[in-house]
Amino acid sequence: MTKELDTTLRLRIWLEQKDKTYIGIGSTLLLKHVEDLGSLRKAAEALGMSYRRAWGKLKNAEERIGQPLVEKTKGMGQRFNLSPYGKELMEKFLSFYLDVEDYATKRAGELLEMDVKKSGEFYRDDTQ
Repeated sequence: MTKELDTTLRLRIWLEQKDKTYIGIGSTLLLKHVEDLGSLRKAAEALGMSYRRAWGKLKNAEERIGQPLVEKTKGMGQRFNLSPYGKELMEKFLSFYLDVEDYATKRAGELLEMDVKKSGEFYRDDTQ
């Protein structure tokens, strides 16, 4: 095959239950930013979305999953941290996503005979 420069793999992965998204990379990315920034507003800004959209995305995810994913940090106003379940789910899905991305990048390069790079949406140190 013809070798291309700057070939980037992009993946959108989610899990469904009864034809509805259970957890996906979008929700995981929002949780990761909340964890890192301690604020839903700052997480929304970092992702280029409105606070209202981020709030709705979070509430919809919690409703689908049936458990709270974030909790207010006591005595800190509108600060948030991940619930124990939210942190566990985020870490597990992120680990799964990164494993799939590693495999898909390698396999695409092998089959298509080209240098394929990851998109860089997540990095391995995100899980530490």
